[in-house]
Parts: sequence; C-alpha cells; structure tokens
Amino acid sequence: MATATLESPLIIPPTGNHTASIILYHGLGDTGEGWRTVTNTLSKDLPHVKWVLPHAPTGEVTAHNKKSMPRWFDIISHDFESAAEDRAGIMMAARMVDEFIQREVDAGVPPERVVVGGFSQGAAVVLLAGLTSRPEDGFAGGKEGWKLGGLVVLSGWLPLRNSFQELLSPRAAQVPIFWGHGTDDIVVRHKVADTLTKKLTTECGIPMVESLTLGTDRNARSPGLSFRSYQAWDHAVCPRELRDLSEFLGRVVP
Repeated sequence: MATATLESPLIIPPTGNHTASIILYHGLGDTGEGWRTVTNTLSKDLPHVKWVLPHAPTGEVTAHNKKSMPRWFDIISHDFESAAEDRAGIMMAARMVDEFIQREVDAGVPPERVVVGGFSQGAAVVLLAGLTSRPEDGFAGGKEGWKLGGLVVLSGWLPLRNSFQELLSPRAAQVPIFWGHGTDDIVVRHKVADTLTKKLTTECGIPMVESLTLGTDRNARSPGLSFRSYQAWDHAVCPRELRDLSEFLGRVVP
C-alpha cells in the first residue's frame, strides 16, 4: 500500500537521556508546529522524551466544501456516529503512524517506550494505528498490532466504527489510553465521545480504568481506557487536561 509523501516532522529533542518517544498528531487544518507550545510545557516534566510532531499532507475536505487544507484523511461529514468514512484515507494515515513508530524503534526505542497521541482528527488516526491489526494495510508492527507504551486521545473520535471491532489487535487491551474531552465540544460532541468510548469497552473488550469528570484518581498506568471529561470546555485542550496528561505520560513512560 503506497503512502503519501510527508514533510519531515518537527522534532523536539529530549533535554536529558533519551529513553522514550512521543509522537503527537495535530488536528484538521493545523501543523505539527501548532503543538510546539503544548509539548514545550509537557517536556519540562519529561526530560527523557523525544517529541515527534508530524505535519499532515494537504488535501480537499468534503465536509468543508472541498476546501484544501492540512488533513490526515478526508472528512465526509462531522456526524461521527453515522456518516460515511474515507476508509482508504484513514488506513493510509494509520500506516503513516506505523512508519513513524518504526523509525523510533529503529533508533533503539522499544515500542513499549513509545506513546502515540493526537488531537481531533489526529486522535482518530492514532486510535486506529494503536489498537488494530492491519495485515494488508499496515506497516511493520501495525500488521499484527503494536504493543505501545500508551495512547493519547484529545477531543477525538473512533474511526471506522462499523468495522473497528473486526480489526482489533490482540494486544489492544494491554495499552493504557488517556482520552480527554470537553463537555461543551461542538465539533466532536461529548455525547459522541461518550458513546464511542462505551463501544470500545463493551464491544471491543478494552478495560475501562475510569470515566470521570475532573477526576483525581491516579490509576492511569493500568492497561485500558481512562476517559476524562472537562466541564464547560470546548474543542481544545484545557490547563487541567494538560496536567492530567502530564501525569499519565509520567506513569506510562517514566
């Protein structure tokens, strides 16, 4: 399966001894540069982490009147519960994630020390890449399923919802997942995220570690899904969410 030619990612090197890598995928219309401030904040508590911030290729987005913008795949509609999906584009985007993970593995970082995360559309991509086996469409560990240090889903959704369970990796239940979502998100509505996280836990067998609104329990290193809702917050990452995320990352790749 061919992959799109990608611009070299933004790399933020560790300030200490490099023992873990975090690959963070931006959302629709953004670039990796848009997440530099967030990673600079998080890196203060994670000096051993190398940050990889890829840039999406540019293409038309059907849901935005076919406007051309950076995107990982085409979005047909913002109805993330029932609208048609760009399966081929989503699969290609997940393969790109595989390739970025393999680059870190080739550089000497075990998959268990790699965390992959994303915001909005980027979060949808990393969910597919991190939890599924794609023998025909995947690359390297993506063919049989990665055993990653963790997954980070920020204001995202579950892609290929009608076939996700069939694609599920046998290693999926072993991966710690942080999912943060604002209750006032009008792009990927909170009720949609809540429904899709229940699908992950009830139909796909992903353990539910916690489902809290501004929760403070600290069991985030356990394999499974930690779903945290942020009251009165929209389609963005709030300061409390960043603090929770920092603690999660410190636990899964200490």
